[in-house]
Amino acid sequence: MKRAVSILIFVISAASSHAQIDVDYYLNAVMEYSHQLAAAEAATEGADADMLRARKGYLPSLDMGRDVDYSFRKRNGERRLGWTMRADVSQALFDGGSVRAAVKQAEARYGVREGEERSAMLDVEYEAVACYWSLSRADIYLQAMSYYRDIIVSLRDVVKRRYDEGYTSKSDLLQVESRLSDAEYLYSSAEQQRLVALHAFNTLCGQNPTREVVLMESILDTMCRPQREAFDDVVARHPDYAVSLAESEYARWGVKAARAEFLPSINIGVYGLWQPNSPNVKGAGTRLDGGVALSFHTPIFHFGERSVALRSARSAQQVAAIGVESVLDRLSLEESDGWTNILSTEARVEAARRNLSLARENLEISTYSYHEGLATILDVLQAQLSWLQIYENAIAAHYDYALAIAAYRRITAVEWQMR
Repeated sequence: MKRAVSILIFVISAASSHAQIDVDYYLNAVMEYSHQLAAAEAATEGADADMLRARKGYLPSLDMGRDVDYSFRKRNGERRLGWTMRADVSQALFDGGSVRAAVKQAEARYGVREGEERSAMLDVEYEAVACYWSLSRADIYLQAMSYYRDIIVSLRDVVKRRYDEGYTSKSDLLQVESRLSDAEYLYSSAEQQRLVALHAFNTLCGQNPTREVVLMESILDTMCRPQREAFDDVVARHPDYAVSLAESEYARWGVKAARAEFLPSINIGVYGLWQPNSPNVKGAGTRLDGGVALSFHTPIFHFGERSVALRSARSAQQVAAIGVESVLDRLSLEESDGWTNILSTEARVEAARRNLSLARENLEISTYSYHEGLATILDVLQAQLSWLQIYENAIAAHYDYALAIAAYRRITAVEWQMR
């Protein structure tokens, strides 16, 4: 019900043709709609039920049954149809630790599912944020291509007028026309990229792929560099490490479960019987019987099955222990690479900002000089290309920096709501 209400609120708020959405709002909508998260939650609920079921093994059991027999030969007036009803209450006094091992394994499996659910949440958060910034990049790139096309159209108009007045050659006009055709191609490509990003953006939160939206946040906004996380803190809260520990615990109790199968077991039970009196003749009536039973069972010889089973379980435990160390190494590497990526992309953002200012100034000077007859059309076209390349680099740098921050949050298991 909560999921349905959240999706309904998102639909109503986005009913306008241009819904305004910020990162937090979009993130919540994606998480409410996510099939991946729903599946992870269902798996955790199933593991919880398995854990509760395993704990029932500590409790006594009550069983009832009824046997009916029919004799083809009738002896001494006895009835051919006989029956017996039995009720048993049994309790294990000692089972070699099999129930305890089963409970501990179920608890470990529940821990695995919980960790996987949180890992899925981090994955969905990163995917949503990355999708948001992808649409922001596509919007900005489309605006840049529109501006680029406009300045070439403006230049074409100037060159056309000068050509008509006889102040410039047809070669200049043809070069500008060719550049305008290229700008139209780039603009069309940018439109396609923007539509693809929009479709992914809407689909991820369960909306109509073609619904138009307006983003309230942009990759060009100032983003503060996050504080580097201590590796011990990362390990302590990271779901992948928690999953590896739970899997190791599951394997450890697997050894105990394998051993318990070959240990003695003692059970005590109370039973009750209801059956016809013997001989089973008409009018004989029925009787109630009961008693207490103590059973003992121990394996003696299974052709070495016990040692083979233990060797297999211990191998699984060793694999799980190695998996824990492998996760630690991977987290250390990913954290270092993630932090390096933040520093590198941040440096590229600063360089792109400086270069973009210079390229814009160069474009203005070249355009003015051409109007005054102090520069050639090639100088102007070269300045335009330089500005376009630097602007594209600036967009890419800002996008990479935004993704680097989101990726570092995923690597260090810092949830987006903790901002």
